[in-house]
Amino acid sequence: MLYLVLSIVFSAGVFVTMRFFKRFGLDNHQALMWNYVFATCTGFLMCDRFDTVPELVGEAWFGLSLLTGFWFIFTYLLMTASTQSSGVTITSLSSKLSVVLPTLAGVLLFRETLTWQVSIGIVLALVALVLVVGGGKPASDTQRTSWLLPFLIFFGTGTGDILMKLNEQRNTADEMSFMIAFIYLIAMVFGILLVSFDLLRGKSKWQNKSIVGGIALGVINFFSTYCIFHAMRCFDNVILFPVYNVGVVSLTALIGWLLFKEKLTWKNYLGLAVAILAVVLISVKS
Repeated sequence: MLYLVLSIVFSAGVFVTMRFFKRFGLDNHQALMWNYVFATCTGFLMCDRFDTVPELVGEAWFGLSLLTGFWFIFTYLLMTASTQSSGVTITSLSSKLSVVLPTLAGVLLFRETLTWQVSIGIVLALVALVLVVGGGKPASDTQRTSWLLPFLIFFGTGTGDILMKLNEQRNTADEMSFMIAFIYLIAMVFGILLVSFDLLRGKSKWQNKSIVGGIALGVINFFSTYCIFHAMRCFDNVILFPVYNVGVVSLTALIGWLLFKEKLTWKNYLGLAVAILAVVLISVKS
């Protein structure tokens, strides 16, 4: 349970940190690249042992980790853009609506079972998320256009959650720091290529201050992933992802209201209340 709670706190911190990128004028691509640099370093510092190259290639999770590393930076680029155009609450909610994908995967791919109260809880969780997402003021034309990013995030995040679960299943080691660090290393390589491409095209200029943002996001990002991987070993998908996603949604909405003065309507508050009920139902699985 501790890993689940910490994963919720760190994941909410990821969204909040990305929100500050725009406030301090950080280059998104450079900050994300440094994020993966420091996430990788944090992971390797926590490793008890390191695989040799032949051992690494022989790991059951090696191929999946390459895809997952690419998927990490792909979805984080989407989330950074969406956080700054649609706000912290809308972006986190859009990503967490993807709970339906890993939950379905848990039933269809991993042969997990659903009790009646968990099923009701999942339905209520989706209702809660829709209430908070759709509970704001009517969107302007610009805001309607920006809904494309949250829509893409829905599929990207859901697919990423399934990839993480597949990686966790293939890793039989007690300590997962090396695997997580390697996944971030792959994301870092793609990040370096992206930033180099931007600099060569003259699309951006080098920013030293992006390193600071990258340090903050990188450390939070690593521990978010570290905790969710460990939580996967304690809970089935049908329990873990609904509770995790609703928890991140509720905490991020609260932080968005407190720090960034993002408006919450009565529908948003109703959604948060329904979310609490959903978590209670899911958590008391018989």
